Amino acid sequence: MTLLQRLWPSSLAGRLLLTIALALLVGQLLNAALMVRAQREQAMDRVAAEAAVRLIAATDRLEQGRPLRERNFGRMGRAPGFRFRRTDLAPGSPVTPDMRPIPELVARLNEILPTYGVPYRKIEAVAVKAPPRARRVERLAAQIGGRSDNQVRELALIALQRSDGQWLSVRVPVAEASGRIVATIIAQTVLLYLVMLVPLVWLTRRIARSMGALRDGVAQFEQTQQAQPIEPSGPSDLVDLTRSFNAMSARISAMLNEKDVMLGAIGHDLKTPLAALRVRVESVPDERQRSRMVASIDDITRTLDDILSLARIGRTGEVAEPVNLVALVEMIADEYRDLGQDVELADCERIVAPLQFTWIRRALRNVIGNAVRYGARARISIARQNRAVAITIDDDGPGIADDQIERMFEPFTRLEASRNMATGGTGLGLTLARAIAHQHGGALTLANRRAADGTVEGLRAVLTLPVG
Repeated sequence: MTLLQRLWPSSLAGRLLLTIALALLVGQLLNAALMVRAQREQAMDRVAAEAAVRLIAATDRLEQGRPLRERNFGRMGRAPGFRFRRTDLAPGSPVTPDMRPIPELVARLNEILPTYGVPYRKIEAVAVKAPPRARRVERLAAQIGGRSDNQVRELALIALQRSDGQWLSVRVPVAEASGRIVATIIAQTVLLYLVMLVPLVWLTRRIARSMGALRDGVAQFEQTQQAQPIEPSGPSDLVDLTRSFNAMSARISAMLNEKDVMLGAIGHDLKTPLAALRVRVESVPDERQRSRMVASIDDITRTLDDILSLARIGRTGEVAEPVNLVALVEMIADEYRDLGQDVELADCERIVAPLQFTWIRRALRNVIGNAVRYGARARISIARQNRAVAITIDDDGPGIADDQIERMFEPFTRLEASRNMATGGTGLGLTLARAIAHQHGGALTLANRRAADGTVEGLRAVLTLPVG
């Protein structure tokens, strides 16, 4: 399991809240990226505007034959930024290969300068490190009396090659992004979380409470199959769902009750004449015929008992009690040994689990009985697995085709092709054992045991039951 899977909540409310929180965070990060980009573009626009004004003014002076200088008015002449806001004219380009190009600034100036009739052959723009004295400088707005507290760590050097081959260059400070953007984004994120997540927490907790009551009701109905009305609560959708479940569980419970009454009547109506028939059969003089008839009646009686047991699973009313599984399996193993069967139980620690004793004993008898009937012997081991216990029964039989293993849990399915009850049983043993395991919250699985070369050595049945 990855770290993300461990951190991902399992509940619906937790996943909903975390998804919304992550979506808000991603949205705010995108918003921050867009704001930083917009600030960068604004800074480039300011740099391009100042550079264009100074290049246009310098070009006009040169064309009029006036000396190249900057005009300072009033306090602007004393501004520290003007010490390195130089305009130079040189025969060669001041740009060197180690300087970082600023292509977006070149694109902006190529749009501005031609509209003002500034002739040039080529224009270059690069970033250079600001001199140490440039601690605080003015923006373009400082030229009309404003001040800025933004730190300036680099200058934009714009060099324009004139028609006569000389290079006219200006240096413009580039203000760094303001830290107030980060503070604004953080404040916006906190505000969004307070405005959106707090009501969502209240709403999801209310929905989760209603869904929890419905979940507990479904789990209780699954175990007891007795309808217990759930009080509807929460949004209208959940209220309608709860009412529908109450009606459905009531109908199912009524049908199960009718089934139990019907099965009880069938069992009584069939067992009584079977018992009478068994008494009459004893008077048959032919011993061979009498034995066959008695065996047939016993087979019918056992099949009827299995069918009634399978139908009554989950509605017996038997209360789970602490059961020593090792002692129970040892007792069943002794029963089969007394019948001459080869049954072994490996040494294991004492394990106690809350179980319905009668039903678990029947499930174990069915599985162990299959092992000795089809696999000649049964080797049993018991082991803890976290909060469960696994009872493993291995035999030495021919196994089952992989595509037929799941089919063996269907009612009246037998490996033995004939309908002989003595060799094949009723075909309900595994069906009944799996139903009992599910009734206890466990499972029953079958798998072929294979040797290193892939040949089947036998069948393995694993009965898993919860212990806590």
